[in-house]
Amino acid sequence: NGFKDIELLTDVSTLDGLEYWKPQKNKPKHDLYKNRKNAYESIGDVKVYKVIVYTYRNLAYRIEIVSQKDEKLFRSLEKAFGKIRYSMGSQVSYWAGEKVRLTYETVGSNKIRLTYSANGINQIIASDKQKAVDSLSSEF
Repeated sequence: NGFKDIELLTDVSTLDGLEYWKPQKNKPKHDLYKNRKNAYESIGDVKVYKVIVYTYRNLAYRIEIVSQKDEKLFRSLEKAFGKIRYSMGSQVSYWAGEKVRLTYETVGSNKIRLTYSANGINQIIASDKQKAVDSLSSEF
């Protein structure tokens, strides 16, 4: 349900390996965190170049990892999550579960991007919007 100790839909402000980076443009309550120096530098012996965590109210809903392209990493992912699928529409390979979707795409000739996405974030955002509407309508 995430990457290392970064679990999806949990508060990331308590994690030592991440630091606040910047707010997401045109998205209130949405922020970006990135890995601190010397944190999340590898997956086994595969080099990790960067980790970016997308948050809503400090809840991680998307984790992007750019790492070295390595056959061992791909085989390990298939062993952990099963056979990979391919989406013709978005042209990415992915694994999908009940709570999480993990995409795998090539970046350049020697890097890959792994993106973990939480399926439940849209319900949380919709609930917050409904609460805001209900709060406002109670003032009439």
